[in-house]
Amino acid sequence: MRTSLVILLALICIPAASAAGPWLGTATNGVAGYTATLHGQTTIVADGSNSVTLNGKWGLPRVTLNNDVGGLSVDGRLLVLAQSDTPHPNGALAKKSNFTILSTKPLRVRQTVTIKGDFGFDTVSQHGRTMYLIEHVSEENLFRYRVRAFDLVKHRLISRVVADKRQASWVMEGYPVARASTTNGHWVYTLYSNGNNYPFVHALDTVHRTAVCIGIPWDWATDQTAINSATLSVVGDELSIAGKFVLDRSTFKITKLNQ
Repeated sequence: MRTSLVILLALICIPAASAAGPWLGTATNGVAGYTATLHGQTTIVADGSNSVTLNGKWGLPRVTLNNDVGGLSVDGRLLVLAQSDTPHPNGALAKKSNFTILSTKPLRVRQTVTIKGDFGFDTVSQHGRTMYLIEHVSEENLFRYRVRAFDLVKHRLISRVVADKRQASWVMEGYPVARASTTNGHWVYTLYSNGNNYPFVHALDTVHRTAVCIGIPWDWATDQTAINSATLSVVGDELSIAGKFVLDRSTFKITKLNQ
């Protein structure tokens, strides 16, 4: 039985700096058979049968605290690597951020992306046209960030921030603990934990470069461990949140499940 809350808390879906906060740096595990292994000042990317060697230190992007790894487009044709040794002198924001884009069939470098500012990887659209990034905006608060889109076809950063138009602020705050996507990669859902407020789900429309933020009426003070270890799963027209809440993916309304 469900208790309907119909809560769109329209949180201050508040995008952080360096490999702390929303951008968690690179992973030690692989994704869908792809690995990135450091060898001194070079990186070997392999898929089990083929490999390519890159100059510099690169890695597959880690996208949640629970070790979810991203970088591969849903169609499997594009793989994004993030620089794993971005300098942050004295804790300052990085002056530039670098990404290597690989084609997978065959495995080869397609392009290198350099962007002014401190950016981390978030996700990539279903056919690899758009790379979504976490832009860190504050040295004082590592959990404050914005979501940005980089057009990989036109090779440029889109000036418009990817944000929930219903909200006054386009700056978000929190860190990602869980992620789920639709099978076609159109929607990517990320659960953010926020010690100063309710947790929230960031629903990213990777096709239209828009997003919706939905606050979850889940008390951090009494359920911190459960929030930080929560899982998400897409089930038809709903998003299950740790078996405690359900998000209607059409209306973005939250329903709390009676336990």
